[in-house]
Amino acid sequence: MNPLLHSCYKKIENQNFRLTPQREAVLKVLFQEKDRHLTSYDLYNKAKKICPEIGLATVYRTLELLLKLDLISDVKFDKGLTHYELRDTEDDNHHHLICKKCGQQLEIDGIIPEKLLDLISSETGFHIIDYNCLFYGYCEQCRNKTNTVNKLMAELGE
Repeated sequence: MNPLLHSCYKKIENQNFRLTPQREAVLKVLFQEKDRHLTSYDLYNKAKKICPEIGLATVYRTLELLLKLDLISDVKFDKGLTHYELRDTEDDNHHHLICKKCGQQLEIDGIIPEKLLDLISSETGFHIIDYNCLFYGYCEQCRNKTNTVNKLMAELGE
């Protein structure tokens, strides 16, 4: 068994929750799709293939539990839908780059410098325990398309 999945199972059991077939199915889907961000409905459709008796309400309750146990992260992208992903570690900080034109989502690893977190805390009095950053802009492909269109328009004298 994969060590990440095994540690998730153990954390659930160590917190005195049962590892039901439904919870196991949701975790398996999150693991299988760990390079993607899935909505609750995406998770439901994929988990149903593993555990046909799972219901959408069970998926929601499982997601709430997994969030509470800090096993998954949630993030809202442009359209307001919450997407979920399995956390690799307790301090799994990565950030998302989202193209405003095509919607492409990229992940970048990295930690925000401690000095910046300290500055935010001292300025606001807010004790930061976790963070998730979304950066919006335009991907290289969309920028190249825009530049090409702009060049053509300039050449045509418009």
